[in-house]
Amino acid sequence: MAVDASIDAETSSQKSCKKGPKERSNSPSAATDITVSINKEDLWKDAAMVELSGSPGVTVQWFEIKKHVVFGRAVGADEPASAKNVTVGQVLDVVVDEMWKRTAKSILQEGIHVRPDSYPPAPTLLSLGSVWLLNEKQYVAGHGSHAHRLHPEDETSTPDWKEFTLRIYTCPDRFFAADALDWSKYCRGLLLNSEIAVSIDGEKPHVPVTALPDEKDGAIVYENDDLGFAVLNKPGSVPIHPNVGNHNEDVISKFTMALRDSKKHMHVTLPNHYPEIDTETYGLVAVATKAQFSNYMSKLLQQAETAEKPKLTKIYKCLVCVRDPERMGLLEAFQKTAKLITHYSDPVHHHFVRSLPNNNNTTHWQKCQLRVLKVGDDKFRAACVSTKYQDSVDSSLAHRLWGPHAKEGVEYVMELEVETVGKFHAHQVRGQLAALGFPIVGDAVKGGGSISVFSERHEWKRMALQCCELSFPTPVACAQKKKPLQEGDGRCVFRLDVAWWSEYLRQYELYHIRV
Repeated sequence: MAVDASIDAETSSQKSCKKGPKERSNSPSAATDITVSINKEDLWKDAAMVELSGSPGVTVQWFEIKKHVVFGRAVGADEPASAKNVTVGQVLDVVVDEMWKRTAKSILQEGIHVRPDSYPPAPTLLSLGSVWLLNEKQYVAGHGSHAHRLHPEDETSTPDWKEFTLRIYTCPDRFFAADALDWSKYCRGLLLNSEIAVSIDGEKPHVPVTALPDEKDGAIVYENDDLGFAVLNKPGSVPIHPNVGNHNEDVISKFTMALRDSKKHMHVTLPNHYPEIDTETYGLVAVATKAQFSNYMSKLLQQAETAEKPKLTKIYKCLVCVRDPERMGLLEAFQKTAKLITHYSDPVHHHFVRSLPNNNNTTHWQKCQLRVLKVGDDKFRAACVSTKYQDSVDSSLAHRLWGPHAKEGVEYVMELEVETVGKFHAHQVRGQLAALGFPIVGDAVKGGGSISVFSERHEWKRMALQCCELSFPTPVACAQKKKPLQEGDGRCVFRLDVAWWSEYLRQYELYHIRV
């Protein structure tokens, strides 16, 4: 009988893995949404089989349950016990090799294009966290997967292959921009030309000499081990949390590993109620290394959702597309009046409208508000990106932003600063500006075109959206260590004055007539 099998990545309490990996607590964000309709009794009916070299009578069975998601196990031909000494690494090597053979065949026969590192080798998959150990007995019985993530030290473990199966994400999502930074060092912008400003109760904090960046730029804007938090400068094209196929190239994982390398065994989390941060968004993000700060920030975030004057503020810098130059005045009018711009977001399709529809299905619609603080700067109002002359400065700016295929129909780009009111979702900024007719540069979903970045043979997407300012009351520790943090009289203010597109606008200003 066909049943729905929901393969969930969850913390397992299974003890039947002989010489297997130790139990670990997995991030809730690592849960997978793979749901397939299969006959569980015939799970391995059509599986491919490969003899395991050096292990007579042992074969490796594998099949692709979903694109780029493979199940694999070791099977003894005559006696099940003959597979008991087969390691995770041996099975993984065979499955990855067989999947690559299939991919290579598709490349030759169908001419498909594969980017470097799209199909990592077995050791890389383990280091990325792309391999899970699945309790097949529980899975076949319909009790869920009881799977947990494997790590490089698990390569030589020998699970009981009668009960356990590997679930392998052979082509995980990659976020190479995460490796462009040193997550244990401070940002260069704190020292150079005041590109990054930090004020704690009106004072500029000291940057440790030992934490200055070397070859790579650092990610840390501010760190306070006593109060239990850090403010990081998140790069674009890097998610905040790990996903089911990649537990290595994200903000939380990278900073956690950096702390461990520094002998700081702290648990890094995003405070509760912290707004969802899009992968493509750049800029400031506060992370907690102690529960007290997580609770402190959560209360501020909850207060900000309803307060007329929230104690916690976030400001975004962005570069928007202007198709009709006559509409530039609309944004300037919003700035002069300081009027709140209100939209309502459809929770299903994420459409943004200025007023709620006249029906009874608007209960879960989200009210989104922002305020335009700044349009352009004192030097120029907007930059032209539309010209018929390929060697002009206008064309050069368009090429720098979008590459050889500039976004058609865009006449100008304008730099804005906006303050979000309420839940601070970065997606809210994208949706509201697009609904006004000013999509953010690089926001392909909302009409701002696509921007590709190439570095060391890798490609990732980026968007002209940056959280440039974060401010909240200074937390103060109580005499009793376990007591909640209290609000001090001062404020913590963090500010980024330079974005990735700032140099492009500076060059435009130098060589072009101002608008």
